[in-house]
Amino acid sequence: MRLTVKLSQVELKRGKDSITGRIGLSWVKHCAEDFGLRKIVEGEYAKGRKHRRGITPWKKVMSAVMMLLSGGQRVEDIEVLRADQGLMESLGWEDMNSPDTMLNFIASARNNGRNRKISEALVIESLKRIEDKELTYDNDATFLDSNKKSAAYSYKGRRQFSGLIGCIAELGMVNTVDYRAGNVSPQAGILNQLRKAIAQAKKAGKRIVNFRSDSAGYQDKIITECEKEGINWYITVDQNEGVKRLISRREAVDWKTMYGAAKDRHDTQWAQAEYVVSKGYKIRVLILRWKNPNPDLFNASEYCYHVIGTNNREIDPMAWLEFHNGRMGTIEAINKEIKTGLGCSYTPSHEFEKNRGYFVLGVLAYNILQMMKLFYFEGLQKLWTIKTVRYYFINVCGKIVKSGRKYYCQIVNVTNEIFALFRHCKSRLGQCYC
Repeated sequence: MRLTVKLSQVELKRGKDSITGRIGLSWVKHCAEDFGLRKIVEGEYAKGRKHRRGITPWKKVMSAVMMLLSGGQRVEDIEVLRADQGLMESLGWEDMNSPDTMLNFIASARNNGRNRKISEALVIESLKRIEDKELTYDNDATFLDSNKKSAAYSYKGRRQFSGLIGCIAELGMVNTVDYRAGNVSPQAGILNQLRKAIAQAKKAGKRIVNFRSDSAGYQDKIITECEKEGINWYITVDQNEGVKRLISRREAVDWKTMYGAAKDRHDTQWAQAEYVVSKGYKIRVLILRWKNPNPDLFNASEYCYHVIGTNNREIDPMAWLEFHNGRMGTIEAINKEIKTGLGCSYTPSHEFEKNRGYFVLGVLAYNILQMMKLFYFEGLQKLWTIKTVRYYFINVCGKIVKSGRKYYCQIVNVTNEIFALFRHCKSRLGQCYC
């Protein structure tokens, strides 16, 4: 049909067709069930009060996940999904919780603790299904600006909340998460998360062999834990007085030009040395320097320096640098995806627990999508960002129809490549047994 009149002359009419513009959400839900997530959720919530009436915890969790994945920016955006009759039919649901029910759900510290355990269980199950036996654990803190009453001033001088996140690099999934007020030190909690990651890997029959962190992880107790567990660590070193003296002792002949993958960094030089930390461990340090572009009263040094340390005596300096910087493609990229891709920098309430619950559900939504990319997508589609998945897969028109004795999922107005993705996803259903 060709529109031959102006849109202003077209009469507006409300329809009740069962088609939905978010058919990909139905696939997310069914793939999560196929992977065993529903059993994990029901098993976790079965440890507490039974839910025989009303909206089940499974629906509450998945409705929040689907709202975030489809681009919702507020708890109230669940109403948009509730009004989508085509989506409800494709999910096989008769109802969905309201925004108020969701806020009450995340107001409970017990529920938020359960949702965090669900996310961890999903990671452990994913670890069991990958071939890698030796894993790399990355850790980083991220800050979220907020004017809510429960926010606190961080070292950045702004009212913020803080999320401490750890991930398994080989999976790209968040396996440890803590949500705190902004005035909590970025160093706090890293040791506990490292120990939890080690336990999770062992439970999956794997082993953490590498640990990467920024300077927040440069702590004696973390170095001691890594030495005890036989873990190679790669951590940015604080430039304290001892490290500054070590740098000042470098002679001109000690500084070398970059090579290997970093050979194009002509403005940077490197040197390496050994440094003894307070616990008596002797560590390797790699020192990078470049010309100070803006010398001033507070930093009159001719050079700027960056120092990273490790207990690995074998690794080549440039390979060491490249491996350490690899955390920018894992944990730092994940922080960006959770904060901007899923909108979890938003805080829905002045109550701390509700904000914590919203962030934990955002992490779970990220892990569910990553699980889908790993086990139900193929090729370069596994590398898609949340924004790309939303555009090409989630917000796609379609509907479930019955013809004869069969049900069909009709995908409407998509390219051959996108239809092939849905077909591949369908072929994987039933192959991921929990």
